[in-house]
Amino acid sequence: MLARTHVHQRAFQAHNSSSKHASSRLACRAVAAPAKVELKAAGTTQGVEFAPLINGCWQLAGGHGREVFDGLEDKLRAHAEAGFTTFDTADIYGPSEGILGQFSSSWKDAGKQPLQVFTKYVPNIFNSRPSPASVEAAIKKSLSNLQVEQLDLVQMHWWDYNIGGMVDAAKCLADLQAKGLIKQVGLTNMDVAAVSKIVDAGVPVANNQVQFSLLDRRPLNGMLEYCQAHGIKLMSYGSVAGGLLSDRYVEEPKKGLFGQAKFSPVDLNTSSLKMYWGVAKQFGGQELWRELLQVLHQVAQKHNVSVANVALRWVMQQGDAHTVFPIVGMRSAVHIQDNVRVLSLQLDAADLAAIDEVLAKATGPAGDIYSFERGN
Repeated sequence: MLARTHVHQRAFQAHNSSSKHASSRLACRAVAAPAKVELKAAGTTQGVEFAPLINGCWQLAGGHGREVFDGLEDKLRAHAEAGFTTFDTADIYGPSEGILGQFSSSWKDAGKQPLQVFTKYVPNIFNSRPSPASVEAAIKKSLSNLQVEQLDLVQMHWWDYNIGGMVDAAKCLADLQAKGLIKQVGLTNMDVAAVSKIVDAGVPVANNQVQFSLLDRRPLNGMLEYCQAHGIKLMSYGSVAGGLLSDRYVEEPKKGLFGQAKFSPVDLNTSSLKMYWGVAKQFGGQELWRELLQVLHQVAQKHNVSVANVALRWVMQQGDAHTVFPIVGMRSAVHIQDNVRVLSLQLDAADLAAIDEVLAKATGPAGDIYSFERGN
């Protein structure tokens, strides 16, 4: 076991010790487990079943406050016992892999239903070009952190398309899949051209993880159509924009740092809010964001659900029933019951028309997946 993983385990155990009896209050055992979906790329024989709403673990990378780690094992257990057994992490999310590896191991030892942990391969391509040996070393490090013999899903990110080696690195992952170290190979933050190159090279791509929300509709500029045509799952992060698309801000009065060059109408106290407020500004700024919130609130009241429910369901309804699956940040267990309602919600034509009236006024973001983030 790597020294880094030992540190993660100690942190994990320390965060759990103060609230070891809270899981019975948080587990939501009365919730019916959501039906699983199969993740399986064309040309592969081994699929992975996963929950239709995926627990996002970016918060464990830092920048979201220390309270994220309070009673962490209880939060993980509550989601898993409610049927949300799929967790998404990355090799660059700080201690996240080690924490999930420790939890998964204890969960398995207790004879519970299987968990799925999706991770990412994010090479530092600015320092060196990945080689077969370095790719395998990175995968074996994730295997060690997650305490498994085979990774459920590895999603590759490539920071700069101008740096060569992207397709070769993806093919290395496919080779490791053939060796049995990986069940499924996926991508993250890749645009249509990049995904197409990798698919055309013979890599069995199972999914592409992208930002997709009412504020960021770039997947509708070709990616969704491509994924549906090729049987690729589209996993969406940022679908509630770090909370900007939630009940929290519906009635909150306008406020901000008046007189400063960068006006912010919300307290940008997490990495998520900082990133997604930048997206909201491109969408149309504070006025259009608040107009959208009011419409979402009206739709939510009509269906007796939350604004976040409506935001998530809108994303899911952009594709067919087998394509779009949101990743929801797992900061606490209080949203579990609310998340369950997304699975039975269906937005009707009137709901979609009301939302479309606001979306028609949006000014961005424009372009393909991860376009402005890459400087395009």
